[in-house]
Amino acid sequence: MRGWLAGLGLIGLLNLIAVGHWHYDDGLHDSFENLDTRVILRRLQQPHAVGEWFVGDWVLGNGFYRPLPSVLYQVDYWLWGANLLAWKWTNGLLATLNALLVVGVGWALSGRRALALLAGCVFTYWQTGLLPDPPLWLGWVGLGAGVLWGWRVGDWRRGALWGCLAYTLVVELRFILTLPDIHQQTFAYRAMGWIPARTATLMTLFALLAIVGTCVYARTGRLRWAALGLLGFLGALLSYEQAVVLPLMMGLCSVSVSRGAIPRALLLPSLCLCLLIPYFAFYRTHIPTHTEYHQQRLKRFTTLPETTLYWLVPTGREALMQWDVARIAPFNWVMPAFWLAQLGLVAYLVALRAGLRTRLGLVGWLGSLLAYAPLMPVLPLMHYYYFPAVFRALWAGILLLCLLTLRPTRRATSVALVDAMCPRRSSPRSTS
Repeated sequence: MRGWLAGLGLIGLLNLIAVGHWHYDDGLHDSFENLDTRVILRRLQQPHAVGEWFVGDWVLGNGFYRPLPSVLYQVDYWLWGANLLAWKWTNGLLATLNALLVVGVGWALSGRRALALLAGCVFTYWQTGLLPDPPLWLGWVGLGAGVLWGWRVGDWRRGALWGCLAYTLVVELRFILTLPDIHQQTFAYRAMGWIPARTATLMTLFALLAIVGTCVYARTGRLRWAALGLLGFLGALLSYEQAVVLPLMMGLCSVSVSRGAIPRALLLPSLCLCLLIPYFAFYRTHIPTHTEYHQQRLKRFTTLPETTLYWLVPTGREALMQWDVARIAPFNWVMPAFWLAQLGLVAYLVALRAGLRTRLGLVGWLGSLLAYAPLMPVLPLMHYYYFPAVFRALWAGILLLCLLTLRPTRRATSVALVDAMCPRRSSPRSTS
């Protein structure tokens, strides 16, 4: 219990340090990056009614239904007035709560405190931006060390698997941090230091509550947890349009922990899916979506397959690009970059095969892609990846726990992987 509390305290402390780190004036009153914030401030200074945001466009007025973020901006205006720098405290508070809730989601899905804390630490690492990105050569060092270790102990398969896991872990730790942003901003800046990103952080807060409630209800059948899941879903839906994918995420998570009670596990996600029908109808009739802004933010749909591949297998895009170059320039076959790209692809697929042997690995790996799917056709900004980063952190936590529990004994590989990803029983086995 002390280790559990110490881990939670460390995660909370690091996030609070990051709140202070990103609390600076980044051109709040003159930069293009903060234009939306200044527009929101001007609209709040004009006569308005809070109730209008629940039946129409939100406070920014660019064709979205986001009443809860609008209310949160109103609260900031009541508290701080035109002091935009003080508005960042709200962003930091939301981000800190989300980091702690990631631990709760990890525990609800796996029942393992170690995995929950590791997922929270990975998410905190991405969100705070206090540490530099891990270099890719560190993954190659891990891969080589694993192969040498396996050769030395006489079991090259076990050593190669450990090396593939180490390489894949480095790739995953770099994944969120290296995703594109049209303004070249970092994930930590969007999460902690950019005021308009609170739409994503607020939605994620409600979404994580919905997932925790759904998972615990699927296990126990207690209605108060179902109520938490339903309220969390409604809060997310009133915060950000990315929440339309939340019923699928709730179903994926609840089925993974249901232990055979599939009808009960799918009850709440099905109800939330039905609630999307009036939501879409309201959006179509009351929200102006056919605007120039909506058209400008769409990217080419021809890039969707490439984006999907990159989220499923991050090393696959580089490997395919090297093959394309080899078709044009045959001498590329003898270049080290070609073979390193193919080796990286194989290493990731080996680790992926090991991680997908259990449901929890599938939840983390596939869940991140599903969470990003609604915003995949849109020009990328870092806060679009905020909710998907929760599941990517869970996947990275599984890889890290596998590395820590992989022991140099016979069949240690399979035992460690199963121990790392299978949830513990909520009650001891019967001895009768």
